[in-house]
Amino acid sequence: MKSVAAACIVMAQLIAPSAFAQMQAMSTPSPVLVQSKSQASQMASPYSHFTPDPSRTTRLDFTFWDEVLKESVLYTGPSLRERASRPYPIVGSRLTRGHTSHYRLEGNKVLFEGFDDDFTEMLGHYVEDLVAIANRVDLTSLPRDEQLAYWLSLHNVLVVHAIAENYPLSSPSRIKGADGLRFHDTKRVTIDGVVLSLRNIRQDIVYANWANPLVIYGFFHGDIGSPSLQRKAYAGNTVWDTLRFSGTEFANSLRGFIVYGDEPKISRHYDDAAPYFFAVDFNADVRRHMNSLLTPEVKTELADATAVVKIARYEADVADMTKGTNDRIQLGNVYSATSSGTTKVPTVLARAVNETGQKMTKIRRRGLFSTVTIEDIQTVPQEDRLSSGLPIEMELPDPSQNTGSSSDSDEPSD
Repeated sequence: MKSVAAACIVMAQLIAPSAFAQMQAMSTPSPVLVQSKSQASQMASPYSHFTPDPSRTTRLDFTFWDEVLKESVLYTGPSLRERASRPYPIVGSRLTRGHTSHYRLEGNKVLFEGFDDDFTEMLGHYVEDLVAIANRVDLTSLPRDEQLAYWLSLHNVLVVHAIAENYPLSSPSRIKGADGLRFHDTKRVTIDGVVLSLRNIRQDIVYANWANPLVIYGFFHGDIGSPSLQRKAYAGNTVWDTLRFSGTEFANSLRGFIVYGDEPKISRHYDDAAPYFFAVDFNADVRRHMNSLLTPEVKTELADATAVVKIARYEADVADMTKGTNDRIQLGNVYSATSSGTTKVPTVLARAVNETGQKMTKIRRRGLFSTVTIEDIQTVPQEDRLSSGLPIEMELPDPSQNTGSSSDSDEPSD
């Protein structure tokens, strides 16, 4: 019981109601208006409208989204590459509620259980804000890294908001749009007259225009099989560091790569991205890419698995703590647990918190926190940040006047 209560302290810190209330009270003034994009000429593909053509030195500030992530994402550390055992049924029953996947302890978790209607509505308004600024600012003229940070953020906000609107649920794949299309294909936003789905953002805009496969790891799909949603918003000046951090965690996890006999199996996300990054020789190309991210131990696993890589079974359960059970987190009960040493949190949540705490203990004992974590990536200097929750555009110094590196950093090679 004490271990559960101790772990709940961490949960309480992450989902403090005062923090949620503070975010809900944040003002969101209108973004700075700049010259709107002229109507594009008729093109073969509507998505070529978003082909980057940087000509400005501008930064977008995602302060609000950054705060949301810090308060609603539980960091669970690197993968132990151990399949979690099946949890015991509820006492007095054969029923096992909550997550039962062998991969349930991998990847960060979003605390959808703590979202209320006001918080979900606030996320919806933020989606509107992101779309509004894209319809007022010529995104393609921004530095490439700023454009990338925008598309990653928009995609992930859309995913979190859609799940929150439909929560509780066991899998995002169950969500269908008003047009009857599935989660990743339903049209969600309109930017410069082009209607976009999640898949359009990933494949038709980002994969088509950024040649580095690290971008795969910036997209959160809402489920356990997905690259993690990080606790820090993507920003132009740190986007590639954050992507490499996310990619390293994912590639070294069981949901990214697992071996059965001599047969290596990898996530379907690599298959989805194959036409853009691994089109010449999928087996050789994807192995080369993964080797750039794997630890020595996992790299040896991949080398020893000599068969042609295949696509693994996908873990589509929602990336929350309880697999969408009807037991919502009662924040008052969590605080009671931290002060009294007893727990009144729902049984399913208590089990999940306890399992996560045990994993973190193993990570510390094995020294796996010796690597730099996402929290150490330098953020935008405080004096350059605005208090607005909206993504504000800021002019950067002219790179031609800087003898150091360019503000629009070159896309790193894989």
